Amino acid sequence: MTAAFTLHGNVNSQPATRIALFFRLAGIPFSYRHVDLRNGQQKTPEYLAINRFGRVPTLVHGAHSLSESSVILTYLAEQTGKFGGHSAAEKLRLAEWLSWLADVLLPVQRARAVRKFNGDANALPWIDASAATGLALFEQHLAGRTFIEGERLTIADIFAFPWIDLLTESAVDPAKYPNIQAWADRVKAQPGYAPQYELLPAHDAEL
Repeated sequence: MTAAFTLHGNVNSQPATRIALFFRLAGIPFSYRHVDLRNGQQKTPEYLAINRFGRVPTLVHGAHSLSESSVILTYLAEQTGKFGGHSAAEKLRLAEWLSWLADVLLPVQRARAVRKFNGDANALPWIDASAATGLALFEQHLAGRTFIEGERLTIADIFAFPWIDLLTESAVDPAKYPNIQAWADRVKAQPGYAPQYELLPAHDAEL
């Protein structure tokens, strides 16, 4: 039986793996299509036909073809009833968190990308300083909290988690951020959790 959702992605892409993490935590099967980023598959006419931005992830569901992980997570929460807001006000709060997290934690992803994929090392002092600022803000927010919004796991947590899961690849010492690490441990304790490099294979699959 073909799964209702098809995810196009790559295991090295943190935005893509957050969608796979959603499916794993929700217990929802999905079809997976591996995108060979190294060889430029994301820029081919066939891929651009489903994702005009030419990057991963892409979610195909029925007639819909969606890009950008925050949009996809919001859509999946609405479609599945999992990890989304329980009220209009809470849905707005989660939308705010997704926007804020994308702003303050993106330098963490960039610090990893420069180091792992041989980017411009001259940019690292600025990127590392920006990452430290963002992590300090996130650490402050999580003081005394179980999850990012309220006492239950939401798409805000799923959105943020891949960046924190690979902090050491960003040359960040997790021990400097005990609140973040305690939060990450709570995410890891959720049924269905798997670390990033176990979420997606390097080939097409039914997961």
